[in-house]
Amino acid sequence: MILKGRGVSGGTARGKALKVEKRISFLGDVDPSTGILHHDGSDISDTVLVFPGGRGSTVGSYVIYQLKKNGHAPSAIVNKQTETIVAVGAIISDIPLVDKVDIELIESGDSIILNGDEGTVELLDIELRHVVTAFLRKDDKLLMVKRGEAVGSYRGKWSAISGYLEGDDPLEQARNEIIEETGMTSTFVSKGVSLFVRDSDVVWEISPFLFEVKGDVELNWENTDYRWVKPEKIKEMDTVPGLWDAYKNTV
Repeated sequence: MILKGRGVSGGTARGKALKVEKRISFLGDVDPSTGILHHDGSDISDTVLVFPGGRGSTVGSYVIYQLKKNGHAPSAIVNKQTETIVAVGAIISDIPLVDKVDIELIESGDSIILNGDEGTVELLDIELRHVVTAFLRKDDKLLMVKRGEAVGSYRGKWSAISGYLEGDDPLEQARNEIIEETGMTSTFVSKGVSLFVRDSDVVWEISPFLFEVKGDVELNWENTDYRWVKPEKIKEMDTVPGLWDAYKNTV
């Protein structure tokens, strides 16, 4: 899959991701003679270095340049939000850099092709799957269903009504899933902003919706049990990834 961001320093590079969860001060956090990060011993040499952004002294730009001269610089950099120190260091060192990327979707070890001219980060072994998730509300409670053994993923997990997007209209797909999985009559309430959730080698693009419903639940083969719960209860249940965040996007 391809993540679209902003190209800061041009050029292309390919390599394995090394993800650092905190901001990096290249003056102090990195040994310019070896490329070793002091806090955990990781070697950034020839990696696609993924981190939120830089911090500290502007001398850090020249430390990046020194890393390049010593043969221990990263082959590319991905930031959530870069700033002047890292941007200047990457440009003067001819290191491709892309920022404004959701780095939560990248993990250490991912194979990446980065294009600093186009502002893209391609995750070579990661599959993007688009699903719709319909939250059904009745008497201020939400319907949660337990996924059965016959479904392809997340067996035994609690979920809202969901399914793969098969066409171009997520709302129509959500309505179809409600009919197929519950047989209930629904009224559209709201659509949430789509969100992306990483789980192993899959990134789920979730399009969430909220509906008011009437009638009784008639489960089909996909689910084995159901409960009507207060929204906050979702956080205590063993659910599919990203379910609570998806619900919050609808209200």
